[in-house]
Amino acid sequence: MKTNMPLSKPVRKMIDQVEGLLDTELLLVRNAEGVTGGTLIDIYTYDVEKNIIILPSQNIGLLKDFIISKHCVSLLIRGAAAKKSHYRVCSFNQKTVSKGMRQIYIDSLKDEAKKVKKLPVQKLLEMLFIIYMQFHGNINELPWNPIINSRVYYKLPQLRKTQLYLLLKEGKTDMDCSMEFEDIIPRRYFVLDKSMFYARDLFLAHTLPADSLSPLINIPQMKKFDHLEVKEMMTTRWTHTAWYQSKVFGDTMLAMLDKDLKVNWNPTASLDYYNELYETGVKLTDDLLGFMTMKDWFVWDTPRHQRAALEKVDVYEHAALKDIFGDLIAE
Repeated sequence: MKTNMPLSKPVRKMIDQVEGLLDTELLLVRNAEGVTGGTLIDIYTYDVEKNIIILPSQNIGLLKDFIISKHCVSLLIRGAAAKKSHYRVCSFNQKTVSKGMRQIYIDSLKDEAKKVKKLPVQKLLEMLFIIYMQFHGNINELPWNPIINSRVYYKLPQLRKTQLYLLLKEGKTDMDCSMEFEDIIPRRYFVLDKSMFYARDLFLAHTLPADSLSPLINIPQMKKFDHLEVKEMMTTRWTHTAWYQSKVFGDTMLAMLDKDLKVNWNPTASLDYYNELYETGVKLTDDLLGFMTMKDWFVWDTPRHQRAALEKVDVYEHAALKDIFGDLIAE
């Protein structure tokens, strides 16, 4: 390990474990422009020669230690998958982008038919790829977030208060995201987006035995889900709201998390254990995509494939629009 920053003993021990199991060196770097949650640049996902965790300069104390610990667990999962099996990521290509955007367009038309004030055509076309990429980001976030947080919680109890504070902050941000576009985004995708975060936060609240992590109480937007059964009995209007539908879908997703993530979160660390976490995350990803009928929207492929795909997003978007609308789209 190369760093000049002070670290607590448990975090140093975890870094030693990473370097020992993966036979690699980990660099910790501070950057004034670093993102709040830090950034992991690893040799298994990127075309680099060293594993690096970049921390924003303002991260100090237990906050710094927690961010490092999260990325250490993520690095162990990726490294174990690369060494023990086949490390793949949920990527996309021209064919999957077209399938996803076409379905989003069909669902958008259904919503637009019910509206008095229609969305301008150009805005509708721009929205298709944005929603597609939003779910690409979501599906690469949901399975791994609860896996990593659960492992850190049991592995490093000294960081629990900091972790719970950050989880609540993250939950508030995610539930509030895109709220201003609720009337624009097709109902189905607004509901599924909120359902995923609802399931994640409720799973963590059940899995991390801490009274202070109560998303239905502590996250403002999540309060909409509280006592929905009573509200439903009082008025049938609630059954038609996005929040009621989000809870219905979210409860199903939560059951999937509970079923797939029946994991011992605090065993002796080994490459086999972290590879098991990887395979669990892959299975949960597939299950969630199947439930949302998005399985043919994405493809498991190498990290190099995903990096190349991300460089071609403009090409893929335009080609998908041509595929859907033909000559109506200019060359």
